[in-house]
Amino acid sequence: MRSGSRVNVWLSVSVLAFSSLIAAQTATTSLRGTITDPKGALVQGAVVTLNNQATGYSRTTKSGNDGVYQFLEVPPATYALTVTVPGFATVKQDRVTLQVSQPATLDVAMEVKGTTEVVEVSGEAALVNTTDASQGNVFNTTQLVNLPSEGRDPVAILSLQPGVSYIGQNVDQTADSRGGSVAGARSDQTNVTLDGLDNNDQLTGLAFQGALRAPLDSIQEFRVTTSNSNADAGRSSGAQVSLVTKSGTNNIHGSIYEYNRSNIGQANDWFNEQAQIQQGLPNKPGPLVRNTFGAWVGGPIKKDRLFFFGGYEGQRTNEAIQTTRIVPSDLMRAGILQYPCASCSDFVDPAGNYTVSNGVVAMTPQGLQNLDLIDDGFGTCIDNGTCPWGGGADPNALAIFQNYPSPNTDTLGDGLDYRGFTFAAPAPAKLDTFILKLDYKLTQSGSQSLFVKGHLQNFRNTTAAQFPGQPANDVITDNSKGIFVGYTTLFTPSLINNLRYGFIRQGLGDRGLSASDFNHFRGLTDVQGFTNSILTNVPVHNLVDDVSWTKGKHTFQFGGNLRIITNNRTGNAQNISTTDTNVFWLGPAGIANQGTALDPAAGGYPAVDDTFAESYDFATAAIAGLLTETNKTYNQDKTGHFFAPGELITRNFKSTEGELYAQDSWRVTPNLVLTGGVRYSLLQPPYEIHGNQVAPDISLNSWFKDRDRPCVRGAH
Repeated sequence: MRSGSRVNVWLSVSVLAFSSLIAAQTATTSLRGTITDPKGALVQGAVVTLNNQATGYSRTTKSGNDGVYQFLEVPPATYALTVTVPGFATVKQDRVTLQVSQPATLDVAMEVKGTTEVVEVSGEAALVNTTDASQGNVFNTTQLVNLPSEGRDPVAILSLQPGVSYIGQNVDQTADSRGGSVAGARSDQTNVTLDGLDNNDQLTGLAFQGALRAPLDSIQEFRVTTSNSNADAGRSSGAQVSLVTKSGTNNIHGSIYEYNRSNIGQANDWFNEQAQIQQGLPNKPGPLVRNTFGAWVGGPIKKDRLFFFGGYEGQRTNEAIQTTRIVPSDLMRAGILQYPCASCSDFVDPAGNYTVSNGVVAMTPQGLQNLDLIDDGFGTCIDNGTCPWGGGADPNALAIFQNYPSPNTDTLGDGLDYRGFTFAAPAPAKLDTFILKLDYKLTQSGSQSLFVKGHLQNFRNTTAAQFPGQPANDVITDNSKGIFVGYTTLFTPSLINNLRYGFIRQGLGDRGLSASDFNHFRGLTDVQGFTNSILTNVPVHNLVDDVSWTKGKHTFQFGGNLRIITNNRTGNAQNISTTDTNVFWLGPAGIANQGTALDPAAGGYPAVDDTFAESYDFATAAIAGLLTETNKTYNQDKTGHFFAPGELITRNFKSTEGELYAQDSWRVTPNLVLTGGVRYSLLQPPYEIHGNQVAPDISLNSWFKDRDRPCVRGAH
């Protein structure tokens, strides 16, 4: 859910050549053109019919005094355009493909009726958006099916637009909004609509991926408007992504498919191979199996009136993620620390505190204990009670170290005390998507039409375990679902209302392993997964209404968009405290070469090389159990009840977002249109509906000013 509020008043005026009306953000489109006679004179009163034989959809209008005809709020499809004028041969243009949110222009030149009664134009009509200044591209069914995409994922194709910088999985898109920058706008500024209704992920704000996944074979087409959107497009300042679900026709059509990527010929990960060789294991790659399959079908229930489209897509993946952790070395597990010395020769300390070999000091448990008992001016750790288990290695820390696997790589760590452990961690995933859509013409003429669509998905994924033999750190689930309803009314050919309602319930789960506070060794991977749990459902009600009205040379558009967003979450992510062996919280901030306890130089041992000082500090703090930093979290509700550490806490947030717009396209001449619009957006800040939130009881403006005045006078 986006936080904060924004009041946005937006006005755009554009001067366009060969332009006319704007298609609102309602998953529809528009067509206009000019009718002329053989000498180029404008023809008024021409009867223009737009017909889709596949569904029986038909619309008729007449050209105006300026010879211009136009169709508003037209469903994207392939049509036939017929123009009839008394005294002229009838012109019929086949394969007029109208695409979502892409206003099209098709001019028609009439011929005098003679021996030719009908002029048929075959071949697909070349339609160019000369209607508005919006920048973007439309992808139709053919492109969607033929363009390659990993896992049949439409996100990969949605990103194939000029002006899009998409780096996908190279960053954590839940935390980094550069994952899908469009025309310089961050990914969380993209507005994703499905069949004209809000489909934005309210939690992560990804660039092209909505709350409900739309499989490629369910999409009729989509458009990404990268810049220069009109007043009808809002919610955010970035790209406008419009997707349209397929509909049934008078003919049965469908598809069955399966795509499989198996382990045959799979190369091993280089790091995994090196670790296997080092351990004497066979060179065997982790699993990488990806299977995508599905079936879709559409057709008539009642010819020319009632149609259905629906289907299912499933995905099963069984793959390994090469995972590398930082673990204590085998010597560190035995209480022996190593470090490179600044300048030293091979030596064996007769007191048994350390040995030096090839410039590396190996300090024995006894040597570490002696360093811990140095009085650095604040008494020994025994005197001041900071080492209740005695000086040197903490037996509790050593006991934890025994639960780590032995290292098998040095790609991470310092190569001496902290080393690496790499393994192929299984991360299987399962995804099921179900969609059913019904389209119904309430009247024979199609002046009133209705569609209803249901959408259900189930996703389950386990992340990598902390170490082999342990449970997955997280189990991710998504059982989001939605229902969409649209009602379109043609009061007259020049006055159309498009009313839509959508309800999406995002249901997301992230079940972790942690239920209590824990300690962390800085620089080491935790011995087990201390992951949090968050269970979230986000119901979103979306009501959209758009009115298009043509009056003379003006095309007016009015509309509103209401979103009621509720964020219900239960989790312990903000209810777990930690302690860390953070040497930077010591005084002085460090151990090596500081002249304090545990500093080898302070005990007469060879000094730590300055380049290794931080690594020595981390390892020493861990083995000695120096818990220097405590991050304590307390949770209390408005009744005064305190929650126990790790307890799941429920919070319910809500916000309401409303937008209104008005727009006029004034056709000054057939080749010149002035378009102006204004949009008002009010995005309410989220609030906790039960009052369990903290709010300042003083003005922050006054608070800062009260402290600024003494500073100006030179006071401290």
